[in-house]
Amino acid sequence: MWPFSTPGICVYDWSAWKGMLISNVDKHAQRIRARFEESPRRLLRRLPRGTNRLLFHLDISDEAPVSTDRSELLQLLSERGIEPWNGHIPNICKRTVVSACESFDLPSLRPAATGPADELLIVKTDLNCGGVREQLLPTKLKERYGLPLAPGQMTNRNDYFVRPRGELPTEIWNNPELVVERYLTNDAGRFFRVYVVKNAVVVSQGHTDGKFKRMNGDVRRQNFWLWRESEAVVPFRGSGSELSPALLRNLGVFIARFRVDYAAIDVVEGNQEDFYIVDVNKTAYWGNEYQEGLLEHLRRGFDV
Repeated sequence: MWPFSTPGICVYDWSAWKGMLISNVDKHAQRIRARFEESPRRLLRRLPRGTNRLLFHLDISDEAPVSTDRSELLQLLSERGIEPWNGHIPNICKRTVVSACESFDLPSLRPAATGPADELLIVKTDLNCGGVREQLLPTKLKERYGLPLAPGQMTNRNDYFVRPRGELPTEIWNNPELVVERYLTNDAGRFFRVYVVKNAVVVSQGHTDGKFKRMNGDVRRQNFWLWRESEAVVPFRGSGSELSPALLRNLGVFIARFRVDYAAIDVVEGNQEDFYIVDVNKTAYWGNEYQEGLLEHLRRGFDV
């Protein structure tokens, strides 16, 4: 039970609230609705009194249509002593995440320019979930920010497909709305969803025989309580961890350098204890799921 709202935290949200992780971590969180192309000063005038942390909780892959000047907004928040949670990661498109991993010297899912014809690759949309949330934006904003004006052929993750390299036509590689990544799996069918609230981290280790690894209700999972110390992720006091040091290292580096304050991060594993960041979800869904102790541990991150 979490009977009161964490003092000073305001959630800046557009369309992702009911059933989301944040509204379960803090059932009484203060929320203000995002407005398209709102000036930073006008946004600050709408913040509730006593706000000292602002969580950017915007259910689009690139937040450019919301704030007219992110750098000015961050400067104004700093001057008022308000910490911007996820304020430094306005773009979580697939290409952005892959490029970030490469810049951090972490394993990357970007396929080589050439390779064997039987190499398995997965085709996705660059925008999360097929860009379905972006389709709710006004047409003039989609035109202004170069977003698809109409839904494409892949409108959700169920449309993603795996093919050998030799079967992918050139137009897929050249389509700016699509992304081709290496398809990795392991003999144990193991994958990970990582929940982050500042320094509090939970790694959910799942197992499935399915081609696409998703942490749904049918997946066998084991949760690990962890804590972030700069670029290190270590077991939380009194808890153990059977997780690979390589996984924890990759997570610590990525979370710190990508400047993640709050998110659910998807990670896949290859067959040689190699771990790859797949997605960063800043508006994670929770629904009525129950995982003993998970929400309670994440709430510790509010105290940092």
